[in-house]
Amino acid sequence: MRQKIVNYSILIMISLFISSCDWWSGIWGNHPLGSHLSLWDGDKKEDRAIVYCEGNCHGGILVVPIYSRQFDEKGNYAEYVETVASNKKWIIVKTYQIREKKENYWIISKDFDITNLDCSKANCDSILQSYVTGPLNLTDFKIKLETLNIDLRFK
Repeated sequence: MRQKIVNYSILIMISLFISSCDWWSGIWGNHPLGSHLSLWDGDKKEDRAIVYCEGNCHGGILVVPIYSRQFDEKGNYAEYVETVASNKKWIIVKTYQIREKKENYWIISKDFDITNLDCSKANCDSILQSYVTGPLNLTDFKIKLETLNIDLRFK
């Protein structure tokens, strides 16, 4: 009996430790992509989005898809991130539009810095969107990757 109590205590302590670690968020929803950009996973695949956030990423600015694309006029999911790849300079994203059954492609340049801006005064959304190219169809996306010499592929 005493051994069971010790085992349960150890299990509880390990669970508490793991749940408090930053790496846990990488497993369950926050996948850092660099330059304060992250892929957020939610409870469903339709929650997936690229978000800009500083510090411990529990809230931020939607980058791809933006809110008006992620949800339709009734508040239903409309578009979500299917897959993403990144390197030091770029992020490539494939999204899926649900109603249209259409894939869209995006390129995000990481060549921005808004860390010292007060986003309540500056329009950080617009600044971030100026570094986003898309939505593109697959043909235009491939051309743009070649033109910009971006060596990234989806897995």
